[in-house]
Amino acid sequence: MKFIIQPRIFDFFPGIKVVAVVAQGVNNHEERAEVNSRWEATWAAAQQAAVYGNAQSHPRVRPWRERFRALGIPVKQYPSSIEAILRRALKGGGPFRINPLVDFYNAVSLSHMVPAGGFDLAALQGPLELRLTRQGDWFLALDASEPEEVPSGEVAYADGSTILTRHFVWRQARTGLIGRETRNIILISEVLGDLEDGAAEAVLRDFQDGLKDYFGVDSRAFLLDVTHREISW
Repeated sequence: MKFIIQPRIFDFFPGIKVVAVVAQGVNNHEERAEVNSRWEATWAAAQQAAVYGNAQSHPRVRPWRERFRALGIPVKQYPSSIEAILRRALKGGGPFRINPLVDFYNAVSLSHMVPAGGFDLAALQGPLELRLTRQGDWFLALDASEPEEVPSGEVAYADGSTILTRHFVWRQARTGLIGRETRNIILISEVLGDLEDGAAEAVLRDFQDGLKDYFGVDSRAFLLDVTHREISW
């Protein structure tokens, strides 16, 4: 399988680094007490972000709004995933739960205040691409029964003509979702160039350490940027 980033993406997001961690044979059936504890602690710690007034004013979230505005994306309608999850945390109450792997990558996301997600590799034909959408691309939303055509020119993860995310880090498709039956995964995080040196490497280590400590699996880690746009495994 390959993961390829189209060169133009770096024109829109200068300095961005994309963390990609691949693991096979993950057991996502069993509940993971350590993941639950990590997720709860991370959710509680996120309350400290209230000092910024709101989620979109957080210094690690605000740059996403600025990039989206530059692309003409309505930021109120299409917030980045890290803005959405932080906003939800700031409302209080306990964390939402999906399944152990998703709860884990959400905890990593909120810990580092960067977008993070993942795909079930068994659901993909490959190569996985981060590119601009084009005519003929389609997207199946989580709450939809039929796919919809995607306008050309959006930044998106794609598998052939199947769009896996809308507006880059806004919303994921039903296709490629990590579920209880998932065993082979790629976890991804997008770290803007606005962040400090070492930010992407810290996310990468957190992914790898968590997969080993919580799920007992080894993984392969990659860091993609403007000079390293393609990986294979």
